[in-house]
Amino acid sequence: MRWPAAVKFIRENRLNEVFEGPIGELGIICQGGMYNVAVRTLQQLGLADTFGNSKIPIYVLNVTYPLIPEEVSAFCAGKHAVLMVEEGQPAYLEDALHAILRRADLQTKVHGKDFLPMAGEYTGETVLTGVAKWLAAMAPHVANAGVDSGSIHRVLNALSATRQRAAELLGGAVPARPPGFCIGCPERPVFSAMKLIERESGAFHISADIGCHTFSTLPPFNIGNTVLGYGLGLASNSGIAPMFSGRTVTIMGDGGFWHNGLTSGIANAVFNKSDGILVIMKNGYTSATGTQAIPSSLHQTEWKSGDMSIERALKGIGVEWIKPVYTYRVSEMTKTLRQAMSSAYKGLKVIIADAECQLERQRRVRPQIAAALKAGKRVVRTRFGVDEDMCSGDHSCIRLSGCPSLTIRAASDPLKVDPVAHVNNDCVGCGLCGEVAHAAILCPSFFRAEIVQNPNVLDRFAARLRNTVIGWLQPVEGGRS
Repeated sequence: MRWPAAVKFIRENRLNEVFEGPIGELGIICQGGMYNVAVRTLQQLGLADTFGNSKIPIYVLNVTYPLIPEEVSAFCAGKHAVLMVEEGQPAYLEDALHAILRRADLQTKVHGKDFLPMAGEYTGETVLTGVAKWLAAMAPHVANAGVDSGSIHRVLNALSATRQRAAELLGGAVPARPPGFCIGCPERPVFSAMKLIERESGAFHISADIGCHTFSTLPPFNIGNTVLGYGLGLASNSGIAPMFSGRTVTIMGDGGFWHNGLTSGIANAVFNKSDGILVIMKNGYTSATGTQAIPSSLHQTEWKSGDMSIERALKGIGVEWIKPVYTYRVSEMTKTLRQAMSSAYKGLKVIIADAECQLERQRRVRPQIAAALKAGKRVVRTRFGVDEDMCSGDHSCIRLSGCPSLTIRAASDPLKVDPVAHVNNDCVGCGLCGEVAHAAILCPSFFRAEIVQNPNVLDRFAARLRNTVIGWLQPVEGGRS
């Protein structure tokens, strides 16, 4: 009974939307989330205005399952062809449209993946190219519909010319930037520590979950071997670990921990006396899908319990070896991982990598800082930088960190050929770059600075004193120091 009830509810409440247009011979069907990019494409092709009024009818599937056959048939009836703009693979909706229309004995042609990519993200450029090619192919069949293939080709040519011009100015193709951790992400230091351990012991097997930490499989870390499912890293590791002579490592987010990691992974590992190592990323939220609150989140609403602890849950299920570590202390994280790998203790060893999701932290503290500045209160922000005179241009810090705010720039010293490391203004002051340099014994070029806004009398006096002392120590140009 639920399926007919769902179909009735969708139809009666008009959850799907139809935007009519004068070119009735054609139609575009899209998922709800693809409407904006579809109508923007039509704007660029001169077939829609800035208010979303389209010349080509659009059927928006705000509910993609179940489909409403009567709605689909009513939209497609009398049309020469429709284009299904469906992001993702396989082409479930496109195949369903074929089935619905043939059962209704409608001969409307259905296009989709023949003009749009089979897989990958449907960006504005991707959809524009696909829709333009589809319209150009349909133009001869709907000659009186007002679709001008010449203007469509001009738009495509202009797009290609812009891309080509950008490549010429940049001296070639812009390199693709792989997805990675946010600036200041508390998970990045954990993988920096693992790279340092790899340098000592060689590579070790890592089982992962679904979550932000799977970005570690990409540069610069290239860490991680298997991914099974959300909260299932430790469960999958139980089948892999016996094949290795050394201890294996599993990484689990705190979202995955509460989802099913506690029962399917940790309870199983304790019951079967697993000798592996589990690293739980305790960042306080289900960060990968939008920072939703979880039972162990620090900041709960008044209607939620604020006293659910990962540590107590682990102890309650029988885990005896538990080490919490503040993630940004790379040396301490490295030391703890080393202990877990060499410990005489036989049983599951859990390291809790504890630090709040930096994205959510910034969302919380930035309004507080802005309010304090507006009120004229003293605000101190921590920033990190690189002393260009000390930097050798080795860039080991970048290879061990990967933070987007840690980049390079040309050295002002003409005797330095290689670019030097540089911390740009996106820095949130997490300190990882300096921590990595210290833990890896790389170089002393990183410095920590405190930026004081709305300084008080003591701050101004200390600044003048420092500047005076520094001035005495600076060499005098053209004379003695």
